[in-house]
Amino acid sequence: MALAVPAAAPAPLEQAIKASYITKFAPFVEWPAAAFASPASPFTICVAGRDAFGPVLEEVARAQKVRGRPMQIRRIGESPPAGGCHILLVGAGPSDTMLNHVAGQPVLTITDKSAGIDGGMIRFVRQAGRVRFEIDNGAARAAHLSISSKLLGLAVTVAR
Repeated sequence: MALAVPAAAPAPLEQAIKASYITKFAPFVEWPAAAFASPASPFTICVAGRDAFGPVLEEVARAQKVRGRPMQIRRIGESPPAGGCHILLVGAGPSDTMLNHVAGQPVLTITDKSAGIDGGMIRFVRQAGRVRFEIDNGAARAAHLSISSKLLGLAVTVAR
């Protein structure tokens, strides 16, 4: 699950690869039933801070479903999420505030270490010209999330 990015790759290609990863992580994570308001509630990816994805994330998520739930994208800017986020994608900006706000809640946090943002449960990294990811499984378990061993096996590092 590592995708090659040429050394001088245009940012849109790298962002499209990361957007694809983000939507593909969801089926490999178990959220507690209480994380959803109802059985028909959508699966929500919240984008906080600077949005590096633009419309590409919507395009990738458009036809995706997570366990029968339609995927939706919600941009929250620099305000802490008011709830309803299943994945919180933290971009440049008040990353510590965002991560602290959802600590202990069943929200999968994703950051981009190569953009200088660290601390999410899943962190994008670049390795040998490829977009890869690290996983902090201990933080996921503390948030009552269960990450599949298949996804853990694809990470470059896993913190237990």
